Amino acid sequence: MVFKNSEEKRNTAWRTVMTVSSVLIVIIAAFFIVKLFTGNPLEGTWVSEDEGIRMEVRGDGSIMLTRINGESEDSLTLDGSVDKENKTFTVQLRSGSAPEAADEAADSTEDDRNPFDGTYSYSIENDILTLTEREYGDQFVFERE
Repeated sequence: MVFKNSEEKRNTAWRTVMTVSSVLIVIIAAFFIVKLFTGNPLEGTWVSEDEGIRMEVRGDGSIMLTRINGESEDSLTLDGSVDKENKTFTVQLRSGSAPEAADEAADSTEDDRNPFDGTYSYSIENDILTLTEREYGDQFVFERE
């Protein structure tokens, strides 16, 4: 023991250790509580084997859709928002897209350029995301990558 003969020094050291430990526990608990209630539940990378699409939902509200077609991959950046209270996920074409992307979009059908444009109800269970289109009821199933 470092402080063999001094009861006062041991008490001071013990109080210091307990205070620092308590402060660290409170800081860590506050971090996890804030992260739990303010974080985006859809944030991360999701893959749909059926649709052949990888969806990366980022913390800044952008969504990167990548269509996986064997050797080639086509990517599209979209805007998205999540309403946790109503459990809705809204996806739309990015408003400030480049002119060449807009020309490509005009040449292709809407399904080719953005199959997910719209508002969906979402459900996450065991790392499986189910997006249900609110108007027609179509479903897309993704697994967390």
